[in-house]
Amino acid sequence: MKRSRIAIIGLGLIGGSLAFRLKHKGHYVVGCDIDSQQTALAQELGAVDEIVKTLSDAAKGADIVFLAVPVGTIAKTFAEIAPYLKKSTIITDVGSVKRPIMNALAELEGSFSFIGGHPMAGREQGGIAAADPNLFENAVYVLVPPPEGENGMAENGSRYPFNMLKNLIEQDLGAHVTIMDAATHDEIVAAVSHMPHVAAAAIVNALGQTANTTSHALALAAGGFRDTTRIASGSPKLWADICLYNLASVLRTVAHLQDQLEIFQEALLVRDVNALEEFFESAKLLREKVPIAQRGLIAPLYEIVVPIPDTPGSINAVTAVLADASLSLKDIGILRQREGEIGALRLGFNDRLSRDQALNILTIEGYRAYSPEDSKDVAKS
Repeated sequence: MKRSRIAIIGLGLIGGSLAFRLKHKGHYVVGCDIDSQQTALAQELGAVDEIVKTLSDAAKGADIVFLAVPVGTIAKTFAEIAPYLKKSTIITDVGSVKRPIMNALAELEGSFSFIGGHPMAGREQGGIAAADPNLFENAVYVLVPPPEGENGMAENGSRYPFNMLKNLIEQDLGAHVTIMDAATHDEIVAAVSHMPHVAAAAIVNALGQTANTTSHALALAAGGFRDTTRIASGSPKLWADICLYNLASVLRTVAHLQDQLEIFQEALLVRDVNALEEFFESAKLLREKVPIAQRGLIAPLYEIVVPIPDTPGSINAVTAVLADASLSLKDIGILRQREGEIGALRLGFNDRLSRDQALNILTIEGYRAYSPEDSKDVAKS
């Protein structure tokens, strides 16, 4: 693909990851963000070729513009850059809600090619410091094309702007493009992304109610509880914004969740063991149908557990072994098993290969490391 001038407006996790990847692929990347700390860090990290201070400077001369700003500001940002765009410029966004954006932009007059976009990839941390050039590898990337005959369709009826963006995403980002209409997209992401964030927050808040009256509740909420609810660590402002813009779909999925909790509650109240087993069995079978070979909205962590003695220097010894092998940790936690005797480190890696390499290295060094995912000890005693 030819080298393009690509403007990325908004240098957070998604925008920063796009910048890193597209610059690495040889495109000329211009970055713009209202947060001067983000732009300074983007420049320091080498994520962009150029930083500009104004939206107009970002838009001028751009072949492609990515709007990686909060959902509530996408339409406004587009309206501000529209007068400075070339007729041939392709504009897309990365917002996780599509209907209100596509509807707002359909009302704008002018010759432009706007294509709705949503990369189904992310992590709970935000900002360019958390950006990853490989974030979109094997991820589903939804594109919402404009209706036939509207902006984005060339005069000869071809889909050149759409096809160009699709090729860029597939070839340079390594993602899998899925095409769907805005309404379908919003209904699906409400169920697979927005409602899980709401549920995770509710579970954590429910723990808070228990902790108010029961000591040690938070202290015991390690391991599985933290893993299950880690998406609750996302930006409160971002998620409030998303849920409001996808209000109808989110309300429907919350109602579905309430239905399921009522089914469970009723079975529990009447001590119906068959109904309880059916409740868990149906969830188990349905979950097994969820693809595991592609990334989702929250990137998985590939973890290992390393039992270590409760002595000074034990943690440093493990991390030093991994550092010598140039293996990068994405998360680390301490699991205490018996006070004064033994504990364990939970180490998180970005990919399965790094995890497996760490397992092999630590086993050679004499550690009894294992992967919780495999539910067995893979190390030699």
